[in-house]
Amino acid sequence: MAPSTIINFFLIIGAIQGFIFIGVTFFMRNRIERPVLFLNLFVLFLSLNNLQSWVLESKLIDDPLGTYLTIPWYIMIVPMFYSFFLHYLRIENRKKTLIWLSTVLFLSASLVRVWLVFGVKNGSIGIGVLKNYTLFEDCFVLCYSIWLYLLCIDVLRRHQRMFSEILSYDNLRWVRRFLRWGGIIFALWGLAVVLNIFSSTIKAPDSYYPLRLLSSILIYWVGYQGFFQFIVLKERMALRSLSKNRPITTEQRNIQKKGPTRNKIDFHQIDRHVEENKSYLNPQLGLETLASELGLGISTISKVINENGIGFSDYINAKRIKEVQRFITDPDFKDYTIVAIGLECGFNSRSTFYSAFKKEVGVSPLEYRRKGKG
Repeated sequence: MAPSTIINFFLIIGAIQGFIFIGVTFFMRNRIERPVLFLNLFVLFLSLNNLQSWVLESKLIDDPLGTYLTIPWYIMIVPMFYSFFLHYLRIENRKKTLIWLSTVLFLSASLVRVWLVFGVKNGSIGIGVLKNYTLFEDCFVLCYSIWLYLLCIDVLRRHQRMFSEILSYDNLRWVRRFLRWGGIIFALWGLAVVLNIFSSTIKAPDSYYPLRLLSSILIYWVGYQGFFQFIVLKERMALRSLSKNRPITTEQRNIQKKGPTRNKIDFHQIDRHVEENKSYLNPQLGLETLASELGLGISTISKVINENGIGFSDYINAKRIKEVQRFITDPDFKDYTIVAIGLECGFNSRSTFYSAFKKEVGVSPLEYRRKGKG
């Protein structure tokens, strides 16, 4: 099977799954929030770009100038992600989304391309002018996209105070992972542009094959991750707001009233502190953090907890799991996803949460909720 056939297959599959993703996310939402809107537009332009490439590669347009009479969807791809990024962090009022600038560039490039193609057709413009414009447009859009990409990196590295609230819900590890993928994509894009200009053997569309393959994979990954993370973020915010107003449980009240015994005074002090301050809800909680809060030595805390027959991690996870159990058996929280609950209760990843819960309870969180255990 020729490489072009494989690439074309991924192009059309990527486009189809992109359209399906857009349809599903729109139909399952009663209200389309701004971050979801821009994420869907990002996937839409990426899908349209892939679909257009597939149409050209499949020779469905029987016109020598068909390769040039294209819509520059790729101009809008990175601007849509940048807008989603700013809205997700809730800093769109502090940083310009550049939507209007990007739209003007998109419309201008579309009109210029149409004008040049019709000029070539009626003989008033040479084909060389059209080819040179195509190379110029590709270089310009690459530079513009890289600039937006660098703005994302700059926000993450230098302006964390602007979205400190979001960082208490999401460590943005998935965004950093995507930006690393983005760096590879821009490298492949830059390589394709260089080959188109200087190579006498490798030209478009061959020069774009690696880029198109990776972008097809990216449609699914970033769409799913972005949408999933936004849902979890919204639910965690709602959960935290609701949990602040929850009355203290009998178990927690008893722990706070419970007097320490002489031989376990240190453990009860630690336990009361962890319960009263809900220290276990901090996903970064470690022996060093807890020691600092209590003004005790790390070795002292570790020794006291170990003397009670449990390691520090198991001790903290047990409290997190009890909090999870309260949430997922409470009818008020039945519409919230289990992942959002687990993360809000102090676990720093889905896999860690599921593993710890099954180890402690014996069944998965989903099975626990389904069986309605209390």
